[in-house]
Amino acid sequence: MSFDQERTGKDEPDAARDDTPTAPPALSLEKTAPNADAPEVEAEAAQAPANPWARPTGATPSEAPPAAAVPAPAQAPAPIPAQAPTPAPAPTPAAPANPWAPAGVHQPWGSGAYPPGAAQVPGQAPGYPGYPGAWPGYPQPPRSLYNNGLAIAALVVSFLCYLGIVGIGLGIAALVQIKRTGERGKAMAVSAIVIGTVWLLLLVLAIVGGAFADEYEDDGDSSPGSSATHHAGGSELSPLSPLQLNIGDCANLTGMIASKKPDCSALHDAEVFWSGASASQGGYPGEKVLKDEADELCSHHLDEYVMDTWSIPETTDFPFAYPDRDTWDVVGGRRIVCFLKSEDPVTSSMRKDRSNLTSDQVQFLEATDQFDRLWIDEPDEDLEVADDPEAFRTWAGKLAAGADKQAAMLKAAHWSNVDKSTVTRLAEETEVAARHFRAAAAAKDSDTIEEEISTAHEHLGDDDILALRRALKLATADEGPVKDPSDQLV
Repeated sequence: MSFDQERTGKDEPDAARDDTPTAPPALSLEKTAPNADAPEVEAEAAQAPANPWARPTGATPSEAPPAAAVPAPAQAPAPIPAQAPTPAPAPTPAAPANPWAPAGVHQPWGSGAYPPGAAQVPGQAPGYPGYPGAWPGYPQPPRSLYNNGLAIAALVVSFLCYLGIVGIGLGIAALVQIKRTGERGKAMAVSAIVIGTVWLLLLVLAIVGGAFADEYEDDGDSSPGSSATHHAGGSELSPLSPLQLNIGDCANLTGMIASKKPDCSALHDAEVFWSGASASQGGYPGEKVLKDEADELCSHHLDEYVMDTWSIPETTDFPFAYPDRDTWDVVGGRRIVCFLKSEDPVTSSMRKDRSNLTSDQVQFLEATDQFDRLWIDEPDEDLEVADDPEAFRTWAGKLAAGADKQAAMLKAAHWSNVDKSTVTRLAEETEVAARHFRAAAAAKDSDTIEEEISTAHEHLGDDDILALRRALKLATADEGPVKDPSDQLV
C-alpha cells in the first residue's frame, strides 16, 4: 500500500498515476494576502496612521514568503516533506476596544494595552501613553503634602512619661493610615513607637524592681515612712534619724527626717513620749514584727507621758519609728521611738506626768486612765453585736476588769482638795458598770450582750468625772482623743 493510500484509505485508478516528477505545489497565500472582496473601509484603514504600539500585521518569521517571491527551479527536485510551521506566541489579550472608533480603524492614541516589551508596574492600571504615570518612566503624581494627624498625636503622647506607652498603639494605627492615604508622618509614627517601647521597658523594670525590693524586705511587709535608715554604707545612725531621739525631745518631723530642737519652747511639731529597745533579738525579724511591737509599746506608754489624755488636741497624731533591715545591725539602731505630732507647730510641751502634776491629779488620772486604756480594744465600729458576738463578749470582760480596778483605786486614794463624796459616788457607779459588763461577757445571745453593755455605759459616772476634773483643774473635754498610734511618720 502506498503512502497516499494509507493516508486516504482507498485505491486510485492506474490511469491517474503519473510517475513523472512534478514540482511541489506552491504555498498558499490565503493567510496573508488581502481579501479582494473586503469592504471599502478596509482600504481606507490601510491609509490611516498605524498604531505605534500595535503588533505588526505582517507574516511571522516562521511563515514562508509568498510564492511569487520565490523563483521556481528549472528542474524540480525530489519532493521534500512539508514541515509544520512554528506556532506563533499567544497574543496578549487586548484591552476593550474603543466603542466610538470606526470598525477596522487603528487609533493613533493606542488601544489601552501595553506596548511591545513594556512591563506592567505592579499595582498600576494600564493607561494611555499620554497620561502621566500610565507607563514606566513618566513622572508620578505628587504625594500628599500633609502630615498624618494620628502620627502627630502618637509622637506627642509618647513623651508623656509612662503614658507614652499609648504612643505604641497610636503609632501603629498611624502607619496603617499612611500606607492607605499616602500622607506624610511615617518617621513620627516610628519614633512614637520607639519612645513608647522605651517607656514600656522602664515600667516593666520598675515593677520587677519593686517586686524584688518587696521580697527583699521580708516578703513585702513594708511600711513606707515608718522604718528608719542610716548613712548609706556607714555603721552609724544619721544625725537626722528619728531613732536618735529620746523621751522628752522635741523636733520637726518630716518623713524620716527629724531635726532636733534644743528644747520644747522652740517651734516644733513633734515630741517623743517614749523610746526604748526592741525586744526582738538575733537577726532582723522583719518589718511586720517590729511594726506590731511598736504599735503595742506606744499604746501602752502614752498614759505615762501624758496622764491627762483629755488634754491632747484632737489634731494630734501618734506616729512611731522602728528599725529597718539596714539599721538593725547599726549601733543604737534597734530602737523604737513614739511621737506626739501636732498638725500645727507649737512652742510648748504636751507632757503631763508626775513631774508637773499634783498628788490628787496623779491619783485621779491613774484610776481613770486604767479604764480609758481599755477602750482601744473596742471591736470595729462598723460591726454590730450580732455580726461578731464573741468579740463583744471578750471586750465586755476586759471592761469589767478595768471598772473593778478603777473603783478600787478611787476608794483607796488619799484625797486632799477633792470632794470625797463625789469620789465615793463615782466609785459606786463604776462597780455597777462592772457588774453589767460581766453579765454581757457571760451572755449567750447577741441581744443580751448589747443590752448589758448599754446599761453599763449608763453607770460610768460621766457627770461625777467632769465635776472632779473641774475641781482638779484638768482638761474637761467631753471625751479623750483617740489613743491608737499610727504606723506612719508623716
